Amino acid sequence: MNLLDQFVLQHVQTSSLKAKLIEVSKEPGAQEAKVELNLTPRMLNTDSGDELPAYQVSARLTCKGGSKGEPGPKFVASVGFEAIYQQMEGDPVDVSEFTSNHASLTRQLYPLLQQELRMLLARLGLEQIHLPFDLAARIDKDQPEAVQISGSLH
Repeated sequence: MNLLDQFVLQHVQTSSLKAKLIEVSKEPGAQEAKVELNLTPRMLNTDSGDELPAYQVSARLTCKGGSKGEPGPKFVASVGFEAIYQQMEGDPVDVSEFTSNHASLTRQLYPLLQQELRMLLARLGLEQIHLPFDLAARIDKDQPEAVQISGSLH
């Protein structure tokens, strides 16, 4: 089920910006980094049983680069959003159905998070880090809230 067929993004707000630059690299070239997108949904209280539900989704995009013994910058950068999705049509979607299908929202939330994270990386002087432009998303079955993002970072 694609939740974007029945829900609209009603509101989005930046909730966290975190960055830590541990070591600066003077060597140009490709660097290894791990990018992870986490979504955590929860139902918002509704006043009436006749209204279609709304859900809040906490979204966090994290990029970690470098490791000991390898050349290149060592950094951690994370951006968090709070998004409100309102159901606009269809039968009311309950919490369990929304939770089991919430990864379908990544196509809408990832570009927003990616743009904010790119600006944060630029503030750290890490303009050479390029995040994947699209989600070739693979949902990790062991961790249903984590989406592994494919693509290389340079």
